[in-house]
Formats: sequence, structure tokens, C-alpha cells
Amino acid sequence: MNTILRIFILDLKRRMKSPLAIVLTMCIPLVMTLIIGSVFGRDGDVKLPRIKMLFVDYDEGLAAQFLRRGLELGQLAEMVEVIPVVEEEGERLMAEGEASAMVVIPDSFTTKIVDGVPVTIRVVKNPSESFLPIIVEEIISTFGVILDCGTNTFREPIRKSKEILTDEGWPSLNELQTLMDEAKAIFALAGGYMVDTLLTVEESTVSEAGDEGNGKSSGFNVFSYVMAGSMLIGLLFTSNIMLRDIVRERASGTLTRTLAAPLSIWHVVAGKLLAAYMVTMVASIALLIIGRFVFGMDLGGPVVLAVHLSATIFMITGLMTFCFGLIKSERAAEAIVSVLIIVISLLGGGMIPISQMGEAFRVIARFSPVYWASDGFMKIFLNQAGLIDIVQNIVILTGIGLVTLLPGTWLLGRNLRKGGSK
Repeated sequence: MNTILRIFILDLKRRMKSPLAIVLTMCIPLVMTLIIGSVFGRDGDVKLPRIKMLFVDYDEGLAAQFLRRGLELGQLAEMVEVIPVVEEEGERLMAEGEASAMVVIPDSFTTKIVDGVPVTIRVVKNPSESFLPIIVEEIISTFGVILDCGTNTFREPIRKSKEILTDEGWPSLNELQTLMDEAKAIFALAGGYMVDTLLTVEESTVSEAGDEGNGKSSGFNVFSYVMAGSMLIGLLFTSNIMLRDIVRERASGTLTRTLAAPLSIWHVVAGKLLAAYMVTMVASIALLIIGRFVFGMDLGGPVVLAVHLSATIFMITGLMTFCFGLIKSERAAEAIVSVLIIVISLLGGGMIPISQMGEAFRVIARFSPVYWASDGFMKIFLNQAGLIDIVQNIVILTGIGLVTLLPGTWLLGRNLRKGGSK
């Protein structure tokens, strides 16, 4: 154990003498966070810009009015500006970039809803914007779910009321009383699930912005949203720099002299992996401190953050160990590992938020370890998640770490024993 600690300390001292490479990698997520976050505002707590939504109503029925009124009430009205237009005018405004999206309610929308006939609301998104139109789409989807659930729940009273209204003459008091009694019974059963239903749209939009969980308000920290993914790029490159030193030392002959001492090859591997883990951990803590005091990020509970951060660094160390166990030359390490980091970061939401990807890419993203790490950080930063909320993330990250670290350590030790190729 003392031998491992000595190698660990020597590696740390050597890296402290030349910290520039690590500092530069830490600048990657900081610059990304600053640039993207500044688009929305300069302070940490910023609100989404009010979304201009064009509203084309070919129906003018009860369901369409319910949708429009819902958008114009409460806190949702502070987030969305509904502009009634005819479709021709809407297309012109969209072409001029004057709105984020245009919602088109089809003819006979209310009738089809009541009759249980499938109907489609068309959402035309502004191609010059990638963020706000997605929120509009999610808002309309949420209202669609509310309408669908409501009509299914009250299907029988709706059917009977339609029959009464289409019959000749006025409905009798008994018919109205029977109808009200049935509706009242359903309201009593479903009341617990229908309280403040419209307000959940706000949570849904914040969830889309953060791609997770239940939001607390229509304002959220944009820097937290960006940092949750971008910091993974810096940490992967930090671990890459630490473990690439093994390849460099092997090529320069330094490891040969080290292994001439009376110590096991596994002492060298363990010491260097411990140093890589610790330097990456320190880099992540530095990023979080900067995020907290410079960007005003809410880092969530310290325990859940520490557990998720430990699992993330363990995954990164394991993944990089496995890569360098397969690679024998510094040139190959510089080319292959760097490309791998960029690819898994791109697919996993480290560069482009998952919410802005297509459905196919969202499925593919789950195969990237970066997704599970950034997803967990996003839950913690934006939604104050507890351990139970990110247990899946922690289990998957730890599993990836084990699956890659164990064979990676063996491969790395085997390469060092053989001396590798120079």
C-alpha cells in the first residue's frame, strides 16, 4: 500500500509542476457554459424569454377555446404570448422570424374530441430557433394529454349530454339531474388528480428545458443546464491527459527504469489510476465551485452530489483505463481517445442538449455513458433530486466503471510488462 501511495504522490507532484494542460481542459466547459448561458442572460437565475406563439383556430369550438384560455392564464401566460392570426399571416410572420412557433387547430376539432375521433394539432416550428419551439411543442402535447384524459374520463356524461342536446325540445329536469349526478361522481373520484392541472404545464416546459423531472418555476438556471453536460467533456479530457502519461513514459523509457525497482507492475498501475481518479475529482470540484460562485448554480444536496460525482469519476477512470489498455502508442492515443471523447460527448448531451436532438438520437444517447452522468447532474442542479431519483444513473455509471476498469487494468498491466511499442 505504501508503494502505491508513493507512486500516487509522485504522479501528483509531477502533474502539479505542469498543470497547464489540465487547466486548459477545464476551460472547455467553462467557456461553453459562459457563451451559451449568456445568450439567455448574464446572471445565474434567468427566465426563459417570453415565447411568441401564433394561434390559428379553424374550429372556434369549446376544446379550442379551452386550449387558448389555458395558455392565457396564470404563470403560463407569463411564459407564452398567444397571438391569434389567420394561417396566411402566420406563415408570413414565421418566415420573417417573428414567432417561435405556430399552432394550427383543425376544423371540427371540438366535435372530433367529443366523438373520440383521432385529431391532430399541427405545430409549425421556427427553423431558426432550436430551443423555444421545443417548449411550445411540449406545452401543446401536455394540453393534448389533458384533453384526451378528460374526454375519456367523462365519456359517458359527454355522450348523454350530446344526445340530450340533439333531441328535439328542451331537456327535462330529471335528465339534467341524472347527468349532473353522474358527472359529480366522476369529479369526486378524479378530483385528487385534477387539482391545478393547468399549472403542471409549467413543470413540463421546465422539464423539457432541463430534459428531466419536475421543475419548480418557469425560471431556471441556464448555466446549470449547460454545465451539467459540458463539464463531462473537461473531465474526460482531464482523465485522458493523466493516463496518456503512461503511454508517454513507456515510450520514453521512464517506466522501464521505474520497473527496475523492487515493486510490482500492479503497484505502478494502481498508483497511476489513483492519481488519475484524484486529479479528475479535484478538477470536477473546481468546476463546481466556479459554477456555484460565478454562475450562481444550485448544486443540490451535498450527499447526493458527492455520490453521483464519485460514480461519474469512477466511470470516467474505468473508461479511459480500458482505452489505454488497448492502445500501445502515444500517437494512437492522441488520435483515437480524443475522437472517442468527442463522439460519446456529442451523442450523450455533452455538447448538444438531449432536448434538442431528434427522437432517434435520444434513443442512441442512452448508450453513451456521458448521457447517464449529465442526466444525473441535470436532475441534481435543476430539480434538487435525491438519491432515489438518480439511483438508476448511479448504478449504470458504477456498472460501466467496473466493466471497463477491471479488464482495462489487466490490459494496461500486460502492456507495461511487455514494454509496449515505441
